Amino acid sequence: REEVPPVKTKKASLLTKLVVLALLIGAATGLLNLRQQRRDFTFESAKVTQYENSNWASTLTLNRGTSSGVAVNNCVVNETGALVGVVTEVGLNWCTVATVLDTQAQFGATVFRTGESAVAMGDLELMQSGKLKLSYLSGANTPVGGDLVLTSGLGGYYPSGLVIGAVEDVRTDDSGLTQYAVVQPTVTPSSLVEVFVITAFDIVD
Repeated sequence: REEVPPVKTKKASLLTKLVVLALLIGAATGLLNLRQQRRDFTFESAKVTQYENSNWASTLTLNRGTSSGVAVNNCVVNETGALVGVVTEVGLNWCTVATVLDTQAQFGATVFRTGESAVAMGDLELMQSGKLKLSYLSGANTPVGGDLVLTSGLGGYYPSGLVIGAVEDVRTDDSGLTQYAVVQPTVTPSSLVEVFVITAFDIVD
């Protein structure tokens, strides 16, 4: 009449604790690395409690809010400093983030190779395939596939130098007069567990 299940339960409990510990260590390491890379930023770590993806929206809910210094228009990044999105709504201990795919999200952007300024924004059609749009291209320095797209920081509204993604291809709009680039974001919102909110940053002219 030996009882095996309790032993298994203890092993399962220990495994769960080890997994949680590994996640905590990973999060702490990610935050430390971020702080070392961007000393001009103030970060607040947060856990993703909900991910919403529909025909109209791509948002995250985080477990941090005003009590942690989080505010509307704060940028959110992953452990490597790549852009996740921007805070659009905030409560005492929660906030909603429009990811880079969401149509609410618009960021001043620059193409790293050419230095051309543009605007990265969510697009209803492209959102379904996990991509976003790079609009207002001048046409003087057309981006090419693989070009890195970063936040420009122009106007001091958002931090500069956050990686948004890479150009996949360049297309002409329906009018046939202007071009836009399709960008594959660096971050996959649905896979995120831990993120970092930039609650303050130094404005670089």
